[in-house]
Amino acid sequence: MKVVFIHQGRENLGIEYLSSILKKAGHQTRLLLEPGLFSKEDNVFHLPFLEKIFCRKQQILKEVQRSKPDLVAFSVYTSTYLWACETAKAIKQNRDIKIAFGGIHPTLVPEKVIENDCVDFVVVGEGEFALLELVEALSTGKLNYQIDNVWFKRKGQTIANKIRPPIENLDSLPHPDKELFEDEVRYKDDYVILTSRGCAFSCTFCCESFLNKLYNNKYFRRRSIDSVMQELNFMKEKYNFKEVMFFDSILFTDKKWLRELMNRFRKEINVPFRCTGHVNFFDWEIGKMMKESGCYCIDFGVESMSEFTRKNVLKRFSSDEQLKKASDTCDKLKLRYDADLMFGLPGEGEKEYLSTIDFFSHLKYLNRLKCYNLAYYPRTEIVKIAKEKKMLDDIDIENIAEGRIGDWFHRDSIKDKKLKRIKDNFQAFYKILPVLPQSWTKYIITHKLYRKFYLLPSAIVIFIQLIIALRHRDYRFIIYPLNYLHHFRRKYFYGKSNN
Repeated sequence: MKVVFIHQGRENLGIEYLSSILKKAGHQTRLLLEPGLFSKEDNVFHLPFLEKIFCRKQQILKEVQRSKPDLVAFSVYTSTYLWACETAKAIKQNRDIKIAFGGIHPTLVPEKVIENDCVDFVVVGEGEFALLELVEALSTGKLNYQIDNVWFKRKGQTIANKIRPPIENLDSLPHPDKELFEDEVRYKDDYVILTSRGCAFSCTFCCESFLNKLYNNKYFRRRSIDSVMQELNFMKEKYNFKEVMFFDSILFTDKKWLRELMNRFRKEINVPFRCTGHVNFFDWEIGKMMKESGCYCIDFGVESMSEFTRKNVLKRFSSDEQLKKASDTCDKLKLRYDADLMFGLPGEGEKEYLSTIDFFSHLKYLNRLKCYNLAYYPRTEIVKIAKEKKMLDDIDIENIAEGRIGDWFHRDSIKDKKLKRIKDNFQAFYKILPVLPQSWTKYIITHKLYRKFYLLPSAIVIFIQLIIALRHRDYRFIIYPLNYLHHFRRKYFYGKSNN
């Protein structure tokens, strides 16, 4: 069978694992990528006129028509759902090809997704073996409608099959098929790896909380050290990467496991790396062993500097004291760290944002305050909370299920114009804070100059962020312009605009 994956966004590890399973069973796979440059999926720039120039939709449609795959598979986020539906409809208009939707959005609302005329199958939850069974059933010409994790349509009726248990041993999976994205990703600059699946927490705003419920709190699993190191050693030999990004929700939940990983990583790989962490698990010993092993930045999910909001709205149980201890530890170790912060949270406004500035303004090794909008996923608890607080109504909730509301980076879902202006002011303030002397910050706050920060041109804010990245030697930030340059060269010099 010939399977074509179509995806909007950057490298997708889920697709790479799906492809490796299919290839191992003897099937052919291929990727057609829409990188989403300058689209709402681009976490740096959203420039619609440039988005049209770099858009690959027509090339993707032509290539599907030419290659005649047996199945087209989309991995779909809530933010890419409308794009995926539009692309799938266009494919169906040209050729009657079977189309499957998988990923987090179809997992959250499979009954909505299966209603689309352009969608033949919906894969819910972990998809490796479900997709493999579906492809092998299609190859026989006799469809099996009893495949766990797969929803079907038959004679006008929907067949919703049960969820199979999560893959117990992640080591049993082959390495992700990195070759699939080779033309699109500069692996020599940055290698992304997962050492686990799922998350130990169930925050109200995160889709991981839904997956935890779906799998009866058995979704969080770790790979063995041997499995992780085999992948890293093999891929380093192949791509000679300069940096590693551990893409886990939280890398250091197990100190014993981490100690062994860091020892072997330092001896066998010996390149800089960064990761995502949680202050509840962080201490001096973990910070020290990571710094000595090449960690140049930890990304802490803070989301809000209001302990009340974290506890009662987000169910993110970290205290102010734990946040202070983690940041002070990083400062003493001279270990850079980012703080993820979210705008649009219920009950937050200027007072809460000022407390964030007050907390972070004196910290020496703060790398970046990373700004996100509260982006609603269907059926997450935060949707219910927002409705109770009259931030969302039934129409909004329907729009969320259809992927028509807000995104992480460019479009917020804040209805109140005053709150929206406050958000715009502090978003600019957060982004430039690491470069501001404390005396300047104090002057800005005392004279309330931040209330005019919404007037700062985005180009100036981005330029200041670049200065911060260079000053802090933030290699991850430098990868962004390299990514744009890579795709520019592919479009105008290499004669390639799809795989």
